[in-house]
Amino acid sequence: MPLEALLHELEQNLSESLSVEHLAEAGLFSRSQLYREFYSATGHSVKEYVRKRRLSRALALIRHTDTPLEQVAGECGFGSQQALCKSVKAAVGLTPTQYKAGGGECFFPPCDGKTWPQPVTVSPETIPPTLRLRYYDSRLAGIEDRALAWLFAERPGFNGRVFGRNGKQLGSKLCYELYIEASPIPPSLHPNESADSPGTPAPAKGADSDFQPAFSGTFAGIACPNIEEEINAAWDYLYNTWLKTSMFAAATGQQWIDMPFFEEYIHMNGQVRRLQLYLPVEKKPGFHRIELRRCGEMRFLAARRSGPDAEKAASRAVMDFLAARHPRLAQSARQFYVSAMPDTGPGLRLVGAKTYTCGIALQAPLELSPGCTEVENISWPAGEYAVLEGSCCGNTGAYEAVLDAWVRGCGLHVGAGSFALYETDGSYDKQDIRVKIYRETEK
Repeated sequence: MPLEALLHELEQNLSESLSVEHLAEAGLFSRSQLYREFYSATGHSVKEYVRKRRLSRALALIRHTDTPLEQVAGECGFGSQQALCKSVKAAVGLTPTQYKAGGGECFFPPCDGKTWPQPVTVSPETIPPTLRLRYYDSRLAGIEDRALAWLFAERPGFNGRVFGRNGKQLGSKLCYELYIEASPIPPSLHPNESADSPGTPAPAKGADSDFQPAFSGTFAGIACPNIEEEINAAWDYLYNTWLKTSMFAAATGQQWIDMPFFEEYIHMNGQVRRLQLYLPVEKKPGFHRIELRRCGEMRFLAARRSGPDAEKAASRAVMDFLAARHPRLAQSARQFYVSAMPDTGPGLRLVGAKTYTCGIALQAPLELSPGCTEVENISWPAGEYAVLEGSCCGNTGAYEAVLDAWVRGCGLHVGAGSFALYETDGSYDKQDIRVKIYRETEK
């Protein structure tokens, strides 16, 4: 692919003067197409991407080799040793000598050139005032389509903007929230109405929560067809792949706590044509922070499961076991272990299927009865691990790719495996959970 060729050319020539014209020619892009394609794949301008890759390479040489600073500057495309020192100080707040002395690693990974059929756009957006309606149903599959069908049936010909997102479950009823342009408000959707039976809409009670004022922000957006598998794949790419290696992070302001992401339904005559996904973002303050850490033996109580919903099944097996036999241990757990391997057993033919091992951290192995098959004690040996800390996410694959790229870039070897450790201080709100990816390394 042209973008892959361009990125390869860039990586091979970071020490050279890289003009936009040169990169466009190498990647078979026009100048304008280069800006568009490059930004949609990386979330960076060409200039910003080159700057970060040069500095990332320089930091690795400073920390892990005895290469003189003047030579590092030349090999990494800096005009002089002084320019290198200034860039290092601006990025990490340390001189090169102080950075070499120890502490966390700062790393910006190379992009692999993988793109999505529809480009990711990052732009300021204003969401208009909306009326929030909650739709309750006992069935999860297709709840969005049923909520929309109700809306269009109540007001045929409605062509205003419609947004949606998952809402909070009410008892056994699942919830999907619709946000429709607040003016004009269809009489049948007046906020004083309510309905509590499954499969019916119920507006939020209380004037303060019925109407949502207009709000603005910076959003990463991507379009996709109105097909459940396509929607899930688009969210997975946007949040778990593109975001992790872009110059952006998920927005953390208070206004985003209750609405971290949502979807807009592009419709005509009551038929949804496509969706526009919105993820509020903000500029990252710096690079990925990675630490090379000497760890003692790490022990976990875990369960291993394969097949559909394997991760959920493995987690449930551990917690059910603890709730029945060690309830205090279940209540005090603060570190949760997850690792995944591709399925290789007989009859496991699903592309991308994985076997998950999930559990909790232990101070010492738990005594298990002979023949116990629900759970097992597992351990990782003492040794040197590269550790990357990130925000909570459902798929740690992008973080693992960043960590592997850093390990190889430092001249180390990737060890036998990796795992994720989700940590909480007792709160299980997503914004309060941190994930640390551990990767074994070898000299």
